[in-house]
Amino acid sequence: MKIGIPRGLAIYEYPILFEKFFLNLGIDIVYSNITTKNILKNGINLDIDENCLASKIFLGHVNDLVKRKENEKIDYIFIPRLCTFENNDTICVKFFALYDICNNIFDSNFITINIDYEHNQSELKGFLKLGKKLGFKYTDIISSYIKARKSQDDYDRKKLNEQSFKLYQSNNKLNILVVAHPYIVYDSLVGKPICNKLEKLGVNIFFANINNLNMKNNKILKKKKYNIKNQNYLKISSSLYWKSSKALLNGIIENLDKIDGIIYLSVFPCGTDCLVYELSSRKIKDIPSINIIIDEQDSDIGLDTRIESFVDILNMKNTREILKKSKVI
Repeated sequence: MKIGIPRGLAIYEYPILFEKFFLNLGIDIVYSNITTKNILKNGINLDIDENCLASKIFLGHVNDLVKRKENEKIDYIFIPRLCTFENNDTICVKFFALYDICNNIFDSNFITINIDYEHNQSELKGFLKLGKKLGFKYTDIISSYIKARKSQDDYDRKKLNEQSFKLYQSNNKLNILVVAHPYIVYDSLVGKPICNKLEKLGVNIFFANINNLNMKNNKILKKKKYNIKNQNYLKISSSLYWKSSKALLNGIIENLDKIDGIIYLSVFPCGTDCLVYELSSRKIKDIPSINIIIDEQDSDIGLDTRIESFVDILNMKNTREILKKSKVI
């Protein structure tokens, strides 16, 4: 059996979990190609204008797999349906609807996992139903899920440890925190060019989505709740209920004392990201920041200028502070 996985949205949120679950069951997987302008163009043609750029990119990736389905003998294309989580968290409605949208747009075989704690559909139950639909035994499904969940947790912990170590290393480079969802910041067409540009400008890049909020110490299969000590997002908002937005705010607060600037990176027209920017920019006054919204335009000239200008401003600010401390000015 072979399952196709589109490179977008929830796949970047859980880069190990889904892949390992299928592989542990002996299922071959094939990913869609990396995001290109052609994939984006196809997604734009398939989607409605009002949807965000990330949704259009996702449909472009699904389209890529649908076209390759026969040649590569793909049995199913995996479209996860994520809705609500522990701690009364929810997620953007585009994650609710993706499976139904794809079923209505494409003539293909799709398979999903439904995670919706509000309707008693936990992560474990979702994987059990998914494995059963694929024809596997209960014990094999449980074993595969436990191993996959452990692999995802280990991966998250490793990324956090690597970033924490890098933050505490002493060097003369600027530390810039990029506040963006994984499916934006790690996308080859949207976020990676910006990160590459920053690295060429000689700055250290850190990511707000890598933080302590979702680090879980409890045993697998037991109900997992946030560690109260890690709920730093409450310093900015106590009423936010979007899971990914909480994580981004948490990452900002955790790193405030170690960074020189913040880049808020989102795609047009994302409502949840607009709120994250408004909430944090109003309460964080002593750290310079810039808000970058990516749309469907092809040219990066204006974007490059904004990034270069922001880094120049941070360098000038740091130079002035050093001179003040040395009593030169």
